[in-house]
Amino acid sequence: MQVTKLTSLFSRAKQIYETEGIVALLRRAFSFVIGHSFQYQTYYILERTLENVRKLNEADFMPKIDHFDLKIVSTNQEADELEADGLEFRSHVHHGRERLDKGAVAFCIFVGRELASIGWVAMTQKAKDSLNEPPYKVDFLNNEACVTAVWTNPEYRRMGLREYGAFKRHRFMLDHGVITRRIVIAKRNIAFHTGSAKAGSRAYAEGRYLRILWWKSWRERPLSVKEQEAIGQTNEPHN
Repeated sequence: MQVTKLTSLFSRAKQIYETEGIVALLRRAFSFVIGHSFQYQTYYILERTLENVRKLNEADFMPKIDHFDLKIVSTNQEADELEADGLEFRSHVHHGRERLDKGAVAFCIFVGRELASIGWVAMTQKAKDSLNEPPYKVDFLNNEACVTAVWTNPEYRRMGLREYGAFKRHRFMLDHGVITRRIVIAKRNIAFHTGSAKAGSRAYAEGRYLRILWWKSWRERPLSVKEQEAIGQTNEPHN
């Protein structure tokens, strides 16, 4: 297990260096060391009702890029098949084997063989736990699900990949009986909140996560109407 984790870390470091550069790698490395002993983060928790998704037209969400493929990966067999076809999954999607084993579903957009964007959907508590999410509340038994680990390769940002991936994830969840989608986003990510608000999401609570070594604390505080209205008014969304 330790060898597997070490291999995954080196692979992730290589990916960050190749796609974002040495400064980003050093910043991530410092955060990784600090994060293993202490972590404090504040979040907004957002929800979106998916009832109106069926009325949306997929053509309105098409990325501004040619020759891309979206692959929905729900099993390790499917992941192995992608890798066998030369698509970058195992080498770029870290902890993918464990997440797929636990029932999480990956939505991958490839440009050629390159992974351009990815996002994960969890429709069970077991799947959510595998994604290392903060312990915000998702009522899976009441037709709720969550989305996390959304990432776009810097080379392909501002091309609409995030919006298209979100549309496909929402349609998938709706087809599987999900009524409400929840997502947690770092409070400092103002631009993402702006885009989420314009896309129909509502920030309904603030979450505070504190971890010191093995001790963890999570608290949720409902947002007032005034606080909800204040989110996302000053920045434009980006991918």
